[in-house]
Amino acid sequence: MSSSLLIKNATVISVDDTIGIQMNSDILVQDGLIKDIGPNLISRHNGEVFDATDCIVSPGFVDTHHHMWQQLIRGVTTDWSLANYLDNIRNIYGSLYTPDDVYTANHFAALDLINNGITTVIDHCHILNSSKHTDAAIKGLKDAGIRGTWCYGFYRNPGRSDLPGFDPDITTPAGFDHQARRQDAKRAREEHFPENNPEKQLLTFGGAPTEAEGMTEEALRDEIDFFRSIGARVVTMHVAIGNYAASSFTDSELDLIKNTGSGISATPETELQMGMGHPIAFRAAEVGCHVGLGIDITSNQSNDMLALMRLLLQAERGKRHRENPGTVPIDIQPKSEEALYMATMGGAKSIGLDHIIGSITPGKRADLVITRCDDMNVVPVTKPVGALMYNAHVGNIDTVLINGKIVKKDGKVVGVDWPKLREDVRTRTARMLDIAAKAPPPSEDSWTRLLVDP
Repeated sequence: MSSSLLIKNATVISVDDTIGIQMNSDILVQDGLIKDIGPNLISRHNGEVFDATDCIVSPGFVDTHHHMWQQLIRGVTTDWSLANYLDNIRNIYGSLYTPDDVYTANHFAALDLINNGITTVIDHCHILNSSKHTDAAIKGLKDAGIRGTWCYGFYRNPGRSDLPGFDPDITTPAGFDHQARRQDAKRAREEHFPENNPEKQLLTFGGAPTEAEGMTEEALRDEIDFFRSIGARVVTMHVAIGNYAASSFTDSELDLIKNTGSGISATPETELQMGMGHPIAFRAAEVGCHVGLGIDITSNQSNDMLALMRLLLQAERGKRHRENPGTVPIDIQPKSEEALYMATMGGAKSIGLDHIIGSITPGKRADLVITRCDDMNVVPVTKPVGALMYNAHVGNIDTVLINGKIVKKDGKVVGVDWPKLREDVRTRTARMLDIAAKAPPPSEDSWTRLLVDP
């Protein structure tokens, strides 16, 4: 059955150079696609109407790097370094998740992303301690209805038997070694993603090698080739861990990334908080690389893309000011539109989905965010991009569409029994925190050993 929605009288931030920002404009959505943009489209429409007066409509945000499973341990890592993270998250928490925990975490994380206007995600999933964990992780995302690519993580959690309450039959069954994981990845691709076509399905299959920085070149190439051989749409990996500096790309490396058409995901909040170097985002974009933004770890920060854009932009401006001490800048750089581009079209390009999403363009999928601008924090709107990025917050995001379907309405994610989910999350988190508090401390060099597959 054909479906149609007219969003009328909106301020449209299209992130499309040919369309630009349009005031008092309409957006016609038909069968999940953006059909038209412009004033007075009501004459061509006889379906549902959304009055977007005093609202900004922008493309759905694209989260290009996220470990969704960490939604259950929100806030645990807020004062940790990368070494602390590896010691505790991978050495302890990674061994505690049951398949049901993984389902709840991924499902909850996806719903929270939708709540924040993030409509597409790359889930770098390295909590796959068994084939049941694999199935649960995929189901959690599919049930939430988010767009994205679920990437099978080859990293193997240590499965520590010395943890109080640890049950190896539930969390890390014996024999689930690297070869078994390869077979499981192939099974998951064939069983859950038989077509793996982003134009026909919201969620697709990708791969995530063990840890690029801790592998030989031959081993890394072998894992990438494997994922390609089973039809992974995206292969994603961590880089620059060995140098402990996210900005350690050389000019020649950036040229290689640019020339191959690969994408870079900058995760500013994690990189700045954990002392991993200044984010590479703007430097990479200036030389022509596709750059997107990633939330990374909800164990450290929120799923707020608006806050992430602001943080990245102001950190970059501060860096440039420090490089020119004693001078008053005539023209502030970079501009707000550049950060917004990374959170939308840049992210879409970096993961190969720019023909489908990333801008409000006729013919693309209707992944849209409608932000109300009638609260004290957003009035008046003098510059639409500035109002969205600097004044608005998640509470102003009224409605979210994915593929033309309303998944958040009147400020609430649709179809979620929040009190029930909230209690389930709290119960699962309390169990993990209790075990982690009693866990024996890891050895001094454990975090370096965790960079590679045990």
